[in-house]
Amino acid sequence: MDCIGPENGAISVSKSGEVLMIGQRFSAAAETYDRHARPQLALAQSVVSMLPEMYPAQILELGAGTGQLTRLLVERFPEVLIDAIDMAEKMVAHSRVKFAKQPNINWIVADAQTYWGGERYPLIASSSALHWVADLRETCENIFQCLEPSGTFVLGIMLQGTLKELHELRQEIAPEKTPERTLPTYEETVACLAAAGFRIERKKRSTEQILYPDAKAFLQAIHEQGVTGGKVSAGNAPLTRNELSQFVADYQETYASNGGVFASYETATFLLTK
Repeated sequence: MDCIGPENGAISVSKSGEVLMIGQRFSAAAETYDRHARPQLALAQSVVSMLPEMYPAQILELGAGTGQLTRLLVERFPEVLIDAIDMAEKMVAHSRVKFAKQPNINWIVADAQTYWGGERYPLIASSSALHWVADLRETCENIFQCLEPSGTFVLGIMLQGTLKELHELRQEIAPEKTPERTLPTYEETVACLAAAGFRIERKKRSTEQILYPDAKAFLQAIHEQGVTGGKVSAGNAPLTRNELSQFVADYQETYASNGGVFASYETATFLLTK
């Protein structure tokens, strides 16, 4: 499998239906997302650290969410106009209020897979967003078209292996309720970027373990990030109360560390040019 997309049989609903569900899920998490988004903040910082010396006339940010990367971009480019898009309406509304004193940010409800604003950008940036898209290859192709010739695209993406402890334990407890999809692998991501026409100038892979107070706190944290409930996290049926109790107990025992429990996050950061 070269790229994540409907053609591989992993998605059983239409693209538009999945986009709607993702948007609703993250809209519901708009007020709570930042409380637990340490891995996402670390990835946003990695994206900014990979930026070359430049001062673009305009920036397109894809999957801006609550503005973790947006804030870093504003600090780096304080006078530059930023078109910040996200498919979750409540996330956009939340960020409009949060960044009300930043008039150079234009918040837009849109899908990165299909967005076209009528002009090309010298710099496009995205962090902790594109691993959710229905078709990564198609999204990369669309981004390529939105980029100016010789433009720069900086991408931070979560990879397969993120929350592997959760997925392995769920497979043991309820194998018939395996999620329909997985996050893209590093190889699939590179293949999609190359197929779209991007040149990879720099790349970095990282594995980080985040410590949570206990298993219940971990589940609450990922729920309040909007991570649960999607095709990457939820199976074809919810866990029963007994299965969930077993999951919490087993996670607490199996993944204990330093007085809490840990969860792994696999990420990659790319500096790309057209």
